[in-house]
Amino acid sequence: MKLILALLLSLYLLLVAFPASALELSIAFASDRPPYCFRKDNLDQGIEIELLRLIMAQAGHTIKIVTIPKIRLIKAVRDKEVDAAATVQDNKDSNLYFSDPYLEFQNVAISKSLHKIQLNNLPDLKNYSFIIWQDGWRNLGPEFEATYRPDANGIFPKNYNQAFNQLSQNKMFWADRVQIIIIDKTIFEHNKRQLATEFDTSVALTYHDVIKTKTPYSVAFNDANLRQQFNEGLKRIRTSATYQKIIDSYK
Repeated sequence: MKLILALLLSLYLLLVAFPASALELSIAFASDRPPYCFRKDNLDQGIEIELLRLIMAQAGHTIKIVTIPKIRLIKAVRDKEVDAAATVQDNKDSNLYFSDPYLEFQNVAISKSLHKIQLNNLPDLKNYSFIIWQDGWRNLGPEFEATYRPDANGIFPKNYNQAFNQLSQNKMFWADRVQIIIIDKTIFEHNKRQLATEFDTSVALTYHDVIKTKTPYSVAFNDANLRQQFNEGLKRIRTSATYQKIIDSYK
């Protein structure tokens, strides 16, 4: 009798831990953006991946990582290639379900101090060459978008450059291929440490205070219930110390 009770208890605990509605969700992430999303030692890791794994695990789900270029994230969800996509900002598609913001990027404009660049506001960028992340012209507000969106032939203004991934973006800056880099501060500092053996990253830098707002990012889902589960899980980890511990562990 005791053995039967023990087996029933084990079965109950198993059902609680893995509810019948548990799914393996395929979630697309923009590729190669350490410390938010990257692959090391054959493992997918980073701030975003840990956050989404933890949040969706609270609803019993596991996630399968799919890395694709940032420009394809929304399309991959719309075409049902994946169940969701992380790090999205454009939430105008009424056929998708966008979560509450789960990350805010503090984007900064950085130059090497020796170049003595005078950058007092975003319109001053027209005087300098700069590099931004892929599709970055969409992410810094309507004035920036109007100035730097590609023309009807897909051609950008001459001083605008965008990188396929953010490691390349950082390398372009340190190699003096551009005068200014616009980038999330956490990503920049992580890559600065990683590139110290390849470039002289000890030179003095100037941080130009021209981007006044943080850029919020959400997760786009194909399913409203998954979006709700995500939002509820996000609220729980924000009210505990877990959210900040994950972010701090990558500093």
